[in-house]
Amino acid sequence: MIVEKPATQIKISQGRNNANRTISAALGAAMEIQTLLFIAALLISQIASAAERVPFPDLDTEGYCTALVSKMLVKTEQRIERDKCLLEERALRARLEPFWYLVKRTESDRLKKNYLTEVRFQTYLTVNSFVASALGMACLDGRVFCSPDEPPATTALSAFRSDYYCYLGSTDAKSDKFRNCSTAEKKRKEQLAKY
Repeated sequence: MIVEKPATQIKISQGRNNANRTISAALGAAMEIQTLLFIAALLISQIASAAERVPFPDLDTEGYCTALVSKMLVKTEQRIERDKCLLEERALRARLEPFWYLVKRTESDRLKKNYLTEVRFQTYLTVNSFVASALGMACLDGRVFCSPDEPPATTALSAFRSDYYCYLGSTDAKSDKFRNCSTAEKKRKEQLAKY
C-alpha cells in the first residue's frame, strides 16, 4: 500500500532542508571569516612586535671618519687613518649589534634626537655608551650573564645565562654538572653584589 504525504508536509520538509542548507552554508562562511580574522590578527601582532623593536642605528661612519682626519696635512696618511677608522667602526658595529635589543626605546630616541644629528657623533663610539649602559643594567638585573673575572666563551652564553641555565645543562639536580653550574652562578651573584 502506498501512502502519499500531504503537499503541506512535503513543503515543510523541503523548507527544513533548505533552512538546514542555508544554516550550514552560513556556518561555513562564518568559520571561513573567523579563520581569516584569526590569520589577520596573527599578522597584525607580528607586524606590531616588529614595529616595537628598536632598529639598530645605521650611521654615516664614512662622513665621521673623513671629518676626523680632515685636518691631517699628508693625504696618504689621511687616507690610511680614514681606512683604519672605518675598519674600527665596522668592528665596533659588529660587537654592539647583538646587544642592541637591551637598549630601551626611550634611550634610542634620546640617542637619535640628541646625538646622531651631527656628523661628529655619527660614530659607533656614541652608540657604545648607550649599549654599555643597557648591558650593565641587564647584567645587574640578572637578565644577562656577566662575569667580571673571565671573558665569556660565546655571545650566546654571555647573553642568556641565568639560574635557569643550569637546569638546561642538566635536569638532574644531583649531578656534578648541575652543582658546578649552580656554584658558579652563586659566585657570580656574590661578585655582582659587590658592585
